[in-house]
Amino acid sequence: MIAAYLSWYLVLVIVASLVVSLLTARLGLPAPRLIVTLFVILILSPLVVGYLYVVYFDSLPEVIVPAVTGVTLEVARERLAAVDLQGREAGQVYEPKYPEGIIISQRPEAGRNVKVGRVVNLMINSGESKVPVPNVIGQLISQAGGILQAAQLRIGDIRWEKNPGQAEGTIIAQEPMPGEQAVFGSRVDLLAATSAEVITEESSEEGKKLNERE
Repeated sequence: MIAAYLSWYLVLVIVASLVVSLLTARLGLPAPRLIVTLFVILILSPLVVGYLYVVYFDSLPEVIVPAVTGVTLEVARERLAAVDLQGREAGQVYEPKYPEGIIISQRPEAGRNVKVGRVVNLMINSGESKVPVPNVIGQLISQAGGILQAAQLRIGDIRWEKNPGQAEGTIIAQEPMPGEQAVFGSRVDLLAATSAEVITEESSEEGKKLNERE
């Protein structure tokens, strides 16, 4: 590491010298103050950076990353904290080999040497296989069934809404919305258009009350 750093430092010194010489020749001055200042900065900056790296980064001790897969997030963080590392939840995915809430992968991997204080990203098992909900809005109910089945989902409740501008049975809304994650094999509720009058539960109850009053 030090040899590489010195090599880069030598390259910078050579480049800085060439720049100073070129600018001095262009300006026609033996030693312009601005050029000298820039030259000093270019020479000293690698030394400053190298000093900061050695003092604050390279001097940090290293530890071996422990294995935390197969345990809960709380336990994983405790094991990592014991060796001065930090555990951070990186997301959730479904993995049938592990129970819900268990760490299924980690980055950096177990056994690697890292600086103390390093963050270890932990992936947690969601416990449920989820799939993106396809967009069936604008499709007929008969077509929506095949689309949902291909995505490992099913048609749920179907509600109707009077909408003469749409073909009979055209889907005008869905829940969950397109692109959302749904549990594998779950149902998608649909709202479909119809040209007929739709009798809802509320209107049916109101009709019963009117009949009772009469």
